Amino acid sequence: MKSNNPKIRNLRISHLYIKFVVLNYLMKSYRNSTVRLTLLMCMITIAGIFSSAEFVFGQQTLDLKTPGGNEAFGGDNKGSVSIVPEEHTVNIVANMTTPPQEGKVFEGWLADVGGSDYKLSVGEFSKNGTLRFTDTMVNPYTYTQFLVTEEPFEDPDPNAASVIAGAELVSPFGQ
Repeated sequence: MKSNNPKIRNLRISHLYIKFVVLNYLMKSYRNSTVRLTLLMCMITIAGIFSSAEFVFGQQTLDLKTPGGNEAFGGDNKGSVSIVPEEHTVNIVANMTTPPQEGKVFEGWLADVGGSDYKLSVGEFSKNGTLRFTDTMVNPYTYTQFLVTEEPFEDPDPNAASVIAGAELVSPFGQ
């Protein structure tokens, strides 16, 4: 689309001129193949660091520990949780190493502790001690903790019981 506005036309001409001059300068300055190869490798390395940073900071595997000690979850190890966010989809796999008491079940929760204090149930652990959860969320990064509660079997109360294990979520969670 062409513009009749002389300022926009001059801006486009300036932009093209700058691109031409800069590219021409760079090509003349870096004719040496070793320098070009080094620059290319640096660019690939930097791109790799930035592309893997989201994966490293997004995916996390944490120990589920009992409350205690100087940390919120500084007690005994009771299991593990793996959380993999991909844009607005969150995949959670949690495992407990001990079974619940007779007539009880484990339930997993994402909690916004220190913010709204909202707790979102992500479901009941299976009889083998595993929880699998996948869902689309508007902003999964508001949650700061993953919690495990021991609930009565077929519990009608939608609120969380006392926490028996959990983990502090690592950034980008809790932003």
